[in-house]
Amino acid sequence: MPNVDVGGISLYYEEKGTGDPVVFAHGIPTDYRAWQAQTESFSKGRRMIALSRRYAAPNQRQGDVSDSTIQNNAADLKGFIEKVGMGPVSLVGHSYGGFVSAFLAADHGDLVKSLVLVEPAVSTLLVADQSSGSQALMLLLKSPSVALSGRRFQTRSLGPSLKALERGELELAVELNVDGIQDMKGAFRGLPEETKKMMIDNAKTVAELKTKFPMFTAREAGMISCPTLVINGEESALYLRRIGELMAKAVPRAKRVMVPRSRHFPHMENPEFFNDQVLRFLGGKS
Repeated sequence: MPNVDVGGISLYYEEKGTGDPVVFAHGIPTDYRAWQAQTESFSKGRRMIALSRRYAAPNQRQGDVSDSTIQNNAADLKGFIEKVGMGPVSLVGHSYGGFVSAFLAADHGDLVKSLVLVEPAVSTLLVADQSSGSQALMLLLKSPSVALSGRRFQTRSLGPSLKALERGELELAVELNVDGIQDMKGAFRGLPEETKKMMIDNAKTVAELKTKFPMFTAREAGMISCPTLVINGEESALYLRRIGELMAKAVPRAKRVMVPRSRHFPHMENPEFFNDQVLRFLGGKS
């Protein structure tokens, strides 16, 4: 089992292939296994590396996940890239991992030569200060449908899933999280058994949503200098699609792709289309 120690944090990863490195950073509640549908395609002529973030399986890190912030995960990713000695990488990040990847690319552009943000959960693009009632009200007045979409996730999914996690009801916590982020009742139960198991293995990472997010607005996104591809599921929740739209608008060298027949996990729901679009982007094809 390959592990790299980065500042006392043990990070598990799997890799396949040789050539230019492509690093994949997963979201919540998944791990390196979330990218299995990408392994074969991306390892042909490339070094495909799927990393498990600090609290994701099979890492054995103990704690209450309060130190699994965007900033700390970005520092882990920076250390991983430097320690493995890959030089500038193509970086693919999903959801929370997409926020981490964007944060790293904005702060350390020398490490990222191209960036793919898959359903990036950069909620601060909608409301910069997540604790500000006045900013939330401004979003409601300006974009009521987007605000209500985000509010639906908070009330029906986020709050209840965190309470279930506190009670030790891991499967319920994951079910509430996945149904909410997919904006579809029964989404979790409809997944393949191996995917559900992976998500339950990573139930504790739902608590990452309690951490304080850094100030990352259009200004910070504008500091990303590398070619960037923003990907959204065509049927994803409205607030997530709006985040993707804002990210693509803010990053100077960004383009955006919508993946049909998918929601928040387009790399798992429609991998053939997803792989084709990302490989075209990495290959410099239009």
